[in-house]
Amino acid sequence: MKETHFIDYLKHFVNHVRCSKTKPVLLLLDNHDSHLSIEGLNYSKENGVTILSFPPHCSHKLQPLDRSVYGPLKKYINSAFDSWMVNNLGKTMTIYEIPNLNSLLFANN
Repeated sequence: MKETHFIDYLKHFVNHVRCSKTKPVLLLLDNHDSHLSIEGLNYSKENGVTILSFPPHCSHKLQPLDRSVYGPLKKYINSAFDSWMVNNLGKTMTIYEIPNLNSLLFANN
């Protein structure tokens, strides 16, 4: 993510959360470089958003979604893609197959 995209995200976030200096919110982020721009931090401060950044390579105790949601999701998607490639030898996966494969997650669970 580029710094300009992060600023756009912050504006979207502030608009939908409806925070202000009198009604502040806490935003938890990973430690990506784009989250550390002066412009982004100033915009956050002006709009009542306190940013707390996780340290790099922190454990699952600090990032529980990595273990409980994103880890199993990534495992399932990789398995579905591998299965597709085995069943479609010689074909190249296009962007049109990806939504169908991802939708199987919700159909099966």
